[in-house]
Amino acid sequence: MPASSRARGAALAAALVAGITVLPLLVVLPDALSAGPARAAAYLFRPRVGELLTHTGLLVIVTVPATVVVGTLAAWLVERTALPWAGLWRALLLAPLAVPAFVSAYAWITVAPWLTGFAGAALVTILAYYPFVFLPVAAVLRTLDPADEEVARSLGLSPTGAVVRTVLPRLRPALSGGALLVALHLLAEYGVLEMMRFQTFTTAIMQQYAWGSATPPAVSSPRCS
Repeated sequence: MPASSRARGAALAAALVAGITVLPLLVVLPDALSAGPARAAAYLFRPRVGELLTHTGLLVIVTVPATVVVGTLAAWLVERTALPWAGLWRALLLAPLAVPAFVSAYAWITVAPWLTGFAGAALVTILAYYPFVFLPVAAVLRTLDPADEEVARSLGLSPTGAVVRTVLPRLRPALSGGALLVALHLLAEYGVLEMMRFQTFTTAIMQQYAWGSATPPAVSSPRCS
């Protein structure tokens, strides 16, 4: 197949994917534009929206760095230490990927009913999403040559300094990619946040949709005695 045909095919496929992606926005855009600037501003600039923005931003600010730290330390423990049964630990550390996050939230609420709100939401999301950082970081560590750290240490660097100078720069793409995945999952998460009674934009949108689509119950006529 000529290169020009392959390029046209790739462009067509990309346009199709982009069109499907923005289709929901195209559906709601006419309704949004019909509201008018004044009504849209009155709807957006409300205390409730500020509260949801604060909750969502706080969860992202806390959970994403925590998952980066937990995932990186877990990957280092498995790949760069003499940990017994490293293969078993690797499988166990990936176990959260096989369990839906809302199931983990249900288990935590069952064990500790008091663990709700921001603390519960942050704890469950950290433990559910750190494998998104663990996987790419462990893959990179597996390919790196530990001799680079030994050379750095022979030049006078401390063990921590050698890691910072030789390993951390190579982990940057894996760390940034994992952090992005965690942030995107947090912005789309509903089950954990609803069970933990921590309101964000996702839970508020779902509640608004449920209220808007709910139909009032039919009123039965009184029975004649």
